[in-house]
Amino acid sequence: MGFGSLVVHAWQAYFRNIKLISFFSIPFLICFPLVLAMPNFTALGGIFLRFASVQRELGIVDGALILAALAVSLLLFSFAIVAVNLLIKSQRVLLSLTSRDLEAVETGTFKLFWVYAIVFAFVLAINYALYDYGLHSTLGALVSFIAAAAVFFVPQAIVIENIELRHVVERSVSIAFRRLPYFVGLLAIAALLLLVNTWIFLQIGSSMGENALYARYAAIVVNALFVLPFMECLKTQVFLSKYTILD
Repeated sequence: MGFGSLVVHAWQAYFRNIKLISFFSIPFLICFPLVLAMPNFTALGGIFLRFASVQRELGIVDGALILAALAVSLLLFSFAIVAVNLLIKSQRVLLSLTSRDLEAVETGTFKLFWVYAIVFAFVLAINYALYDYGLHSTLGALVSFIAAAAVFFVPQAIVIENIELRHVVERSVSIAFRRLPYFVGLLAIAALLLLVNTWIFLQIGSSMGENALYARYAAIVVNALFVLPFMECLKTQVFLSKYTILD
């Protein structure tokens, strides 16, 4: 099945299940105020950590609170990702969700949480070290991209194939290379959606004067409720495309 057909499948699956997907995406919004408790800035509809503030502004208590908020955010984020993937999987294979599937959400959520937590800690440590030594931030961005690419298909490996935790990253990388044109297509679509979403709200924000910051927050909400869930639908379609019986 071609990439264009997979995009159509993902689009149809998204709108066919938009109510449930929107419901499962609510945890993304709950993450939003928790993440705002950290020293950060917004860009491209996302939230990024300010490393200078980590050095100068954070005490032990502040650091502990931020870590707690981060852990809760990652857990909610993982739950939402697993739930959306499970829903799309059931639609694609034409099977109804069973109680066993719903029980698997908990297991999958904790698996995905640990993967994301480890990757986040690794990326944070690398970027903090690069910042501390005064190296160019582009190197940190490259490390972050490679780490993100390595875990790109981890949610699908966990939900669809129930891969053991120690093998999920290996499986994700394997799928990315085996479906390299599709992987590049996914990145291109994600970049396009993020850029369009950012441009729209920048235009809105430019007319809001001192309230322009709210437009940036609105861009984050749109990413959480629409862009990210749709991309998960498309990633699941790409992952399932390796099973030719489903074409």
